[in-house]
Amino acid sequence: MPDPGETDFGRTVFSAPGLAAGGAPQSRLPVLVVLRGAQVGRRYLLNESSLVLGRRADRADLVVPGDPRISSVHCRVERGLPPDSWQLVDLGSTNGTFLGGGRITTATLREGDRIHLGETVLKFCFHDELEEEFHRQVDHLMNVDDLTGLPVQRVFRLRLQDAIASGQRTGRPLALFMMDMDGLKKINDTHGHLLGAHSIAVVGRRLGGIVHGASGTVSRFGGDEFSAFVPGLDQGASLDLGERLRGCVAGEPIARGAVVVNPTISVGLATFPEAGPNAEALTRAADEALYRAKAAGRNRVST
Repeated sequence: MPDPGETDFGRTVFSAPGLAAGGAPQSRLPVLVVLRGAQVGRRYLLNESSLVLGRRADRADLVVPGDPRISSVHCRVERGLPPDSWQLVDLGSTNGTFLGGGRITTATLREGDRIHLGETVLKFCFHDELEEEFHRQVDHLMNVDDLTGLPVQRVFRLRLQDAIASGQRTGRPLALFMMDMDGLKKINDTHGHLLGAHSIAVVGRRLGGIVHGASGTVSRFGGDEFSAFVPGLDQGASLDLGERLRGCVAGEPIARGAVVVNPTISVGLATFPEAGPNAEALTRAADEALYRAKAAGRNRVST
């Protein structure tokens, strides 16, 4: 999992930007950009010899979620001959791979070509290093919360849907946490909103360190609320992690200059599949648990 502050939007980028597969400088980088679909704006550098696109994270290199018309393994983009050319190969997909308005089995890609997979559209193009730097900055603006450095909710929801879909296939459990800081209004009223914002940022980094260390994802839900999920945890292990999350906030004051504050956090917990079969049901159950934690006195974990 990425470190706090990173998104997984580069998880299928196989080499460092600006380098060819063998490590030599490369001025023009082949890229797939999502023009339409759940991951609009996402881009993939094609720095290895082939890339399999599909809906299943355990079978595809580039996972395209949120589009039921895409097959588990849908198509492949691969280097051709000469090596600076690229080909698109359908892998027996149910609904077909389309290029230039026609369904293809194998086709040569040209700059500007649009690949249609179900309701998703990707553009094949080349970026130079200046364009790539521009797109990296745009990615950051679109996908990272500027206060906490955590993934934004849109990214969180996509990852959660992927994780639940994987759990439905494999039977692996998952824990979802909804969290709300206690005492932020008092901090804002007493010390000002700058310290309140600083407190949110510090809490976000602390939560991120624990959740990412457990191979999960955490996001700022809005204001001083956070959401997180961790695959592979049953209810007992989820409660243990929830206590760690609570303790990482309550256990250490937050200082800014000469001012020291002591916020806490309330945690609501729901587990898949017991609390629900999908993201909506799990979020509702974790929200209800969070309400119980706050009603019971705050600074506690509730299921």
